[in-house]
Amino acid sequence: METGFYGGISSAQIVVPKAEALELAHKNYFEMAIAGRAIDERRRVFFSIGKNLCRVQGADAIVLGGTDLFRAFEGQDCDFPVIDCAAVHVDAIYQMSVRES
Repeated sequence: METGFYGGISSAQIVVPKAEALELAHKNYFEMAIAGRAIDERRRVFFSIGKNLCRVQGADAIVLGGTDLFRAFEGQDCDFPVIDCAAVHVDAIYQMSVRES
């Protein structure tokens, strides 16, 4: 998050959580990934940070860049738009496989 997706996105402004929120997101993401599941406490942290990014920092959508983040967001109403990078990648792989078949 700190590098703006490794500098690979130039067509949009990248908004990242402020220092304390960034550290909190990382800690909760790591704990969720190790546990292999999302608990409501972690979900509340992610949703609070996402809402702040949208409502205070002006983000249009939250990019779920971590492959395990779907665990916290799947089937949940987080009250802000999300883009699940894992789903985007799976769709791109599928589209490539269909074209090459």
